[in-house]
Amino acid sequence: VISTNADGTYGIGQTITVEVGFSKAVTVTGTPYIRLEMGTTDRNATYVSGSSTTSLTFTYTIAAGDTNADLDYTTTTALNLNSGTIRDQWGTNATLTLASPGALYSISDTQNIVVDGSAPTVVAVSSSNANGSYGVGDVITVQVTFSEAVTVTGTPYITLEMGTTDRNASYVSGSSSTTLTFTHTIVAGDTNADLDYTNTSALNLNGGTIRDVASNNATLTLATPGATNSIADNQAIVVDGTLPTVLAVSSSNANGTYGLGDTITVQVTFSEAVTVTGTPFITLELGGVDKN
Repeated sequence: VISTNADGTYGIGQTITVEVGFSKAVTVTGTPYIRLEMGTTDRNATYVSGSSTTSLTFTYTIAAGDTNADLDYTTTTALNLNSGTIRDQWGTNATLTLASPGALYSISDTQNIVVDGSAPTVVAVSSSNANGSYGVGDVITVQVTFSEAVTVTGTPYITLEMGTTDRNASYVSGSSSTTLTFTHTIVAGDTNADLDYTNTSALNLNGGTIRDVASNNATLTLATPGATNSIADNQAIVVDGTLPTVLAVSSSNANGTYGLGDTITVQVTFSEAVTVTGTPFITLELGGVDKN
């Protein structure tokens, strides 16, 4: 018993083709099957062709949950007539006993076929930014961790909750690993008191793909924002893309007239607390020559 599939890993929706070779030509009626070992639930590869030859072909399409690290049939009695017949030209029933799984002339003796019917899932979403506040021009880096290594094509994104206008953090790296990295540069107007993505479907393929080695499409459902394994659960990141603005300019000097040597004190009030470096100045209108 062999498979015509090349050695390698096969996933959901892919077809496994099994050939059972007999000592002489046989004729088939009905739809016999061969039982394949597929983890929790064994599966039937169903007869499709080969009657009147020495080789019968069976096929099975991998379903979610199927798994085998080295594909083989289940037992020496895995070939089942299923109410049909397999006979030679004289009407003699074929002996259906197979080699023991793993022994000489079994599938796993001849091929190395891995069945992976488990789609990758998102384990956690986090950020490599330290806890703290970030403003316009700062980069937010988000990591999406999967249950197994995935390969990426295109530029998927994850949509972040940023106040009035949500923003997409675009994929930048991580293909062929378990963790994908996305980034967004904060722009004016972005705001969030405890950064997270927008909803459980915030991870978007954007016309690309995220798949495992068996070509199984990843399940992209995320934890509910704020729940365990969300960004807000893992980090405390404040996004402040609101630029400070001047609310008022005043002087603490009393109303009156001031002359040479007197000090004029000016207060500039902002919409939020600001930090100053260097020695900024405000230019005052003082007749012929303005002063700072």
